[in-house]
This record gives sequence, C-alpha cells and structure tokens, in this order.
Amino acid sequence: ETLGDRHRDTLTSIHNLGTLLQNKGDLDKAEPLLRKALEDRRETLGDRHRDTLTSIHNLGTLLQNKGDLDKAEPLLRKALEDRRETLGD
Repeated sequence: ETLGDRHRDTLTSIHNLGTLLQNKGDLDKAEPLLRKALEDRRETLGDRHRDTLTSIHNLGTLLQNKGDLDKAEPLLRKALEDRRETLGD
C-alpha cells in the first residue's frame, strides 16, 4: 500500500527526521522539514490535532535554538494554549 505524501504516517516520518536533525544541531536542514510537516499537518489534520500541535511546538523550539526568539515565542504560546484547550491542563 502506498501511503502518499500527506498520509499521517508520512508526515510523522518527515517530522521525525526534522527533529533528529534538530537534535544533531543541523538546524538549517531541520527547519524546512519541520515547516513542511506543520503545513501539511494543518491542511490534512487541522490546526488543533495533537500532531499539528506537536509540529507547532517543535518548530518553535527550533527557532528558539536558532536564536529567533521573536518568531519562536508566538508558536510556543499557541502550542501551549491550544493544547490546554483541546487536551486539558
């Protein structure tokens, strides 16, 4: 069975590779993967799906690690607020 580019499992693999690269310190290679996973998760799963919220959080963390705090903060705040609203405290 072919899963396709936007299948949930494919998006998880893209996200996981981005996270691995981030953990290795290769932030420039990680960022486009985390952005793609987030964009496609938003389109296929919705803004408040658990996987989408994880992508928002991890992109925020990557931007924080790159020193881009002005872009990181709203993402991290959104992930926190939406997780509280959808998943509970």
